[in-house]
Amino acid sequence: MPRKPLEYSIEDWMPYRLWRLSRTVGDTLEAYYREAFGLDGSDWRTLAVLANYAPISAKALAETLDIHQVQMTRALTKLHDLGLLSRRTDKHDKRKVVLQLNLKGKAIYEEIVPRAQALEDKNFSNFSAAERKQFLALLGKLERQVFK
Repeated sequence: MPRKPLEYSIEDWMPYRLWRLSRTVGDTLEAYYREAFGLDGSDWRTLAVLANYAPISAKALAETLDIHQVQMTRALTKLHDLGLLSRRTDKHDKRKVVLQLNLKGKAIYEEIVPRAQALEDKNFSNFSAAERKQFLALLGKLERQVFK
């Protein structure tokens, strides 16, 4: 539908465009890991952070994922019930619980990662190597501006 001059268009608004891209690409990968492992997007992000930053406390994990402690507790309970992570008391601070993926969690993470990378590669397939590098650099610049 043609727009009137000076009419605001959400389709041109950068946050909306990024949200749509994220949702669409994320839904594609989520369809796989939901069917294969019973995981949702929140579970996948938690697995990925644990794989890269463990051992980590629940508090630090929630901060990294930018989610509320209640959501974090639910996600960790689900992953624990699925047998994907281990919890132990911190050696130096007995009040702190330290989390990490167990062998089953690592195996699932390692099965999902190649699919995630292939999906990203497919989405960048029309970009030259220089364009991809530039896009990621500009995205990083935008993130630094937003998260400063």
